[in-house]
Amino acid sequence: MTLTVPGPGTALKPPPENPEAEASLLGAMLIDGMIYAETVKGRVDPSDLSRDNHRLVLAAMERVAERGATIGFQSVQAELASKDELEAAGGSQFLVGLMQFVPTVAHASTYAGIVERTSTLRRLITAANEIARLALTRDTAVQAVREAQELLFTLSERSLHRDILSLRVALQLYVEQIMARGEDQKVGIPTGLKTLDEKTGGLQQSDLIIVAGRPGLGKTSLALNFAAHAALHQKKTVAVFSMEMSELQVVQRLISMEAGIDGSRMRHGRLTQPEFATISQASSRLQAAPVFVEESSRLNTTDILAKSRRLQAEHGLDMVIIDYLQLIEGADDDENRVQEIAQISRSLKLIARELQVPVVALSQLSRQIETRGTEPMLSDLRDGGSIEQDADLVLFLWQKDQTDRKDGIVRLKLAKHRNGPTADIDLHFESRLTLFADLGETSPDGGAATNDRDQGRER
Repeated sequence: MTLTVPGPGTALKPPPENPEAEASLLGAMLIDGMIYAETVKGRVDPSDLSRDNHRLVLAAMERVAERGATIGFQSVQAELASKDELEAAGGSQFLVGLMQFVPTVAHASTYAGIVERTSTLRRLITAANEIARLALTRDTAVQAVREAQELLFTLSERSLHRDILSLRVALQLYVEQIMARGEDQKVGIPTGLKTLDEKTGGLQQSDLIIVAGRPGLGKTSLALNFAAHAALHQKKTVAVFSMEMSELQVVQRLISMEAGIDGSRMRHGRLTQPEFATISQASSRLQAAPVFVEESSRLNTTDILAKSRRLQAEHGLDMVIIDYLQLIEGADDDENRVQEIAQISRSLKLIARELQVPVVALSQLSRQIETRGTEPMLSDLRDGGSIEQDADLVLFLWQKDQTDRKDGIVRLKLAKHRNGPTADIDLHFESRLTLFADLGETSPDGGAATNDRDQGRER
């Protein structure tokens, strides 16, 4: 593997590797077998090493650990001999040399980090070579770009994988996380709906949040309420991927919401001079808000990841909103829709984990809820149960009866909460302004809560 570096004279640069760090890591594990379980398992595997004999030794260690035996010189030597690999690995003297030249076992995690980094860079070079081949062999640029994006997505997905942590390590990480939070610092990004924030602590980093409902109940409006509150009042950077509405339609909703002016009147231009002034003021506030809108009828998950990464690098990123999940293109035209949605929902969860931001994805509900005439269930999520499995939060919007529709009551059912309680919350939806207000938890008799309608909207 070589990397061509442009310059006055073409030079060849060797691939990124550090055999000394690999040898030190292997030697540390031969000295202290516990290092494998605590530091290496699930983080570094034989394919991450650059030398054939190093790969043989680590593979032997994996087999020893799988049997429940202790990793050490004797057990690894015997394992290699049983597979007729001891000579290829360098013999017993090579294993002794690995132990003798370890600077210190205390730095095993550092060695593992170096090995992991150089392995990722080599895989990136391999992916780059494959991308060059795709550019030369694919019939269309669109096909080449899509397959190239999938290669890079697979590479980033691999970097997210980690195996089981010891409870001691997990507790240390958790305590560090708690200590990093100030006493008054909010855990997640507030939505502006008081009752929902009390139940969830806000929208959490790395969470996939599904907002689902039948058409006309305000899914997009609720997501834009989240975006406006985060950007205007929390100064958070929000990316909105809209596959159903144009950028101008998204902007019109945000202005209507912020200015408190009927959106239909804005569209028809029947406005008074004071209303024009109010719109101008709302527009000024929104211009200063870090909201970025991507309008496209054709997006796949690799597009979303690539654009989000770029935004994060250039401006920072705190939240991603996708309108809506069923409009995201699948990677394989031959897959059935249920398999496609399963892959899409899993990819969205991986995007949330990689970018360390909440991803809010809107979703359709199946028509069964209309014929059944009851509140939605997780099984009503359209195109399979994979969405339910991957989501950390599932929020359903629904209306109980004609009275709800007449009064503008929309029920928000927190149907799944991976790390907390579920809840039933009543909202008032001012459809003219695309604005939601929190009415509190549903009363015991199932009727709408009686809290003041303006209590939950944090301004």
